[in-house]
Amino acid sequence: MKIAFFSECEYAPGELKAAMRKAIRLALNYKNLKTTDPYEVSVIFVDEARIREINNDFRHMDKTTDVISFAFAEGEGSEFAPYLLGDIFICTDVVASHAAKYRTTFDEEMTFMVVHGILHLLGFDHHKKKEREEMRIAENVLMKQLFPQWKGRGEE
Repeated sequence: MKIAFFSECEYAPGELKAAMRKAIRLALNYKNLKTTDPYEVSVIFVDEARIREINNDFRHMDKTTDVISFAFAEGEGSEFAPYLLGDIFICTDVVASHAAKYRTTFDEEMTFMVVHGILHLLGFDHHKKKEREEMRIAENVLMKQLFPQWKGRGEE
């Protein structure tokens, strides 16, 4: 499994990379996928201007957001590269503000964004109530494995 990290801003994950890698592996296990298979995923850290640009270009929403995932399984030609999971773009500025808002640590919130993003790449969604409930359960199961003190973010 290949997990690549890139930064288009001043943030560098440092030691948190290990927790992020573990989060991705745990998510694959949660979906009964083998982490020994040659899956590939990229995690890209960006600032508010860049996430807003991506959000506007691809979702037609001219505002910042915390995380945007692009699942390669949903794109044209995906049948030719079944192990390419996709890209996760994370806005570090929004993560910092969400950590304060949800009373989590920055590291917890950053790891939560990786969990949230990889779950999207694995087919989870939260547009409908049932989907959202399933995704929240998965997020909390994974986060508790990474941070035993995790109590959730207190959101729907």
